[in-house]
Amino acid sequence: MRFTIVGCGNSGLIHAAKLYEKGYEVALLKTSNTNGRLFDIIQAENSFRVRDDSSQGNGREFVVRPALVTRNVRRAIEFADVIFVMTITTQHEFVAQLIAPYVRDGQLIVLVPGNMGSLIFKKYIRKEVTYCEWETSAYNGRIVDSSFVRISFYNPRNAISVLPVARTPEVLAILSKCFDNTKYTRRHILESACHNPNTIVHPIGILFSASRIEYCDGEFWMYREAFTPSIINVIKAFDREKNKVLEAFGCEPLDYFEAAKWRNEEDLSLDAMTVFRSFADSSNKGPSVIDHRYLNEDVPMGLCLYASIARLVGVDTSVPDGIIALTSALLNKDLRAGGRTIQQLLGHDDVSVEEVMRVISA
Repeated sequence: MRFTIVGCGNSGLIHAAKLYEKGYEVALLKTSNTNGRLFDIIQAENSFRVRDDSSQGNGREFVVRPALVTRNVRRAIEFADVIFVMTITTQHEFVAQLIAPYVRDGQLIVLVPGNMGSLIFKKYIRKEVTYCEWETSAYNGRIVDSSFVRISFYNPRNAISVLPVARTPEVLAILSKCFDNTKYTRRHILESACHNPNTIVHPIGILFSASRIEYCDGEFWMYREAFTPSIINVIKAFDREKNKVLEAFGCEPLDYFEAAKWRNEEDLSLDAMTVFRSFADSSNKGPSVIDHRYLNEDVPMGLCLYASIARLVGVDTSVPDGIIALTSALLNKDLRAGGRTIQQLLGHDDVSVEEVMRVISA
């Protein structure tokens, strides 16, 4: 199979590298101007360097030579059997419209992360396509000084959801060969969206550390610093309400820290908070500014979506609503404006629980 990665940031290049390492042909499609210098270097040299410092890689270094490095949308999409959309989720509508003319029947489109973005792509793509959504990435890491890509963390377990749900077994069979940790599924794309960890910890971590971020001149280590016992109380309060939403849509309750342990740790007998602290110790620095995608993406695309679903099933939304209001105040912008909601995804205001279940379970 051949793969096209849409989005050449940290996550896109890391997952392209792991697919290449498995022996697959990979194309890179650049759709924005961010990381432009590195992309130009990759295109000129038709390669990029990788160091895998994750538990899988043990410092192994290798060179990735993509089959295609391009800004030509037609060439990149026609190349692929599987299209990985690894841009930020605020770009889903743009990317959906961009690739729609070139998508063909039978392709698989994987959204990392999803946040129910499959419903956006379905609006523009009129082909027999299967969608897959991840709640987070299989690997974490960073582009280092525009010279190489460092893989820093491997998630032992990676869960996916599929639309239509009936195609879950065939999609799992494909992706489990590509990524060793991708052997698990969620019931539907709404469950995956609720388990996106960034929706919870990124806005909370920034909101309650805003003065520290602005004061410390780039020396903020979010996962090590932000999540003190009182801030963990906020996460747990959010979780209690989130689990009511999950139960309303036929899913098992699972709090953030248990979900993080499940993703991040081989040994599930360990205490969830011990695992979280271990992950924090291995994490990269946090944002050096407030005006960051941790708010600009995760609030409108994650929290606003979650709050709209919670209201639909009559679950209290005071915690997410408070975070949305306060982070909007921090940035002096309305993060609800243009935010993703279940009503926006389904195209009308009069949405029912039954309609949502019908769409996500199709």
